[in-house]
Amino acid sequence: MSKKIEDLHGVIVGLGSIGNRHLNNLIGLGVKNLSVVRRASSTNSHFAVPPGVTTYHCSEEAITTSPDFVIICNPSHLHAQTAIEYLKAGVHVLIEKPLGKEIGPAEQELIDLAGNSDQIVAMAYCMRFHPAYATAREKVRDGAIGRCLYAKAWFEGYLPDWHPWEDYKQSYAALKEQGGGVLRTLDHELDFLNWVLGPAESAIGEAINSDGIGIEADDVAMYLMKHPNDVRSHVTTAFCRKPPSRGFEFVGTEGVISFRHEDGALLLSGGGRSESETVLTTTSDDIAQMYVALLKDFLALAFEDSASDSSGLLKDGVNALQLISQIDAR
Repeated sequence: MSKKIEDLHGVIVGLGSIGNRHLNNLIGLGVKNLSVVRRASSTNSHFAVPPGVTTYHCSEEAITTSPDFVIICNPSHLHAQTAIEYLKAGVHVLIEKPLGKEIGPAEQELIDLAGNSDQIVAMAYCMRFHPAYATAREKVRDGAIGRCLYAKAWFEGYLPDWHPWEDYKQSYAALKEQGGGVLRTLDHELDFLNWVLGPAESAIGEAINSDGIGIEADDVAMYLMKHPNDVRSHVTTAFCRKPPSRGFEFVGTEGVISFRHEDGALLLSGGGRSESETVLTTTSDDIAQMYVALLKDFLALAFEDSASDSSGLLKDGVNALQLISQIDAR
């Protein structure tokens, strides 16, 4: 690292749930010079700015302090334009997913700028750092289930329970114009399947509003993707299921590898096995630690030129958004 971690200057844009998590994790990692950019009108007292962290009310002010990196956690439709501001100032950028609503003018400008920049533009696809997801990828790619025939992944949650400190109907996840809706907000499963099977070549499906929780955006999405080697995957995401469920399965010629968050066990079954083999067992702490691993990976990528196999890059966010647009053009 060209600078010691304690000497880095980082900015968090947006101090909601994920911005607050990143801020506290950076403090835990030893980054001492930190700033946040949040609205002057913000009334969210749930996330207080810790002592020693500077608050700004616009990125123009934060940029004048010459930060080394920024993590963009504001509403989805602002991600690309915010990233452009910092990238033009020579700042390494980590963008919360999704990249935006669509590949519009701002997203295309960001793509063009990033292609001609020495700065890192990364995507915060944190599930790549969850041990069950990372191990499943390794097993599938090592042939533990033979040739993969098809796969499925799902994330069916209940949006009203996510952030009890706010009116969920006014959160950007619930608002179309802010790049919300379940299809765009829960694109982790899409990225995960692309990471394991290779970037999908096409996608078909539907994003609908079931009126299950009274939001204006889509709250259920189901779609099918076509990956290299003619492998298909299916994704279901929802904002209106209680109790929630999340997991994945990869079905191959020599067995199945599967995981459900509710059970916590990554299992290998079939393929001549008399009973399922537990590959690993996860704990609730694995969720917290994957966010820390994501930040370590980004800082190594930006300041040590050390890319890992888990690093999510701008191209991955672009690919996800292109597929989402095939499913649900707005």
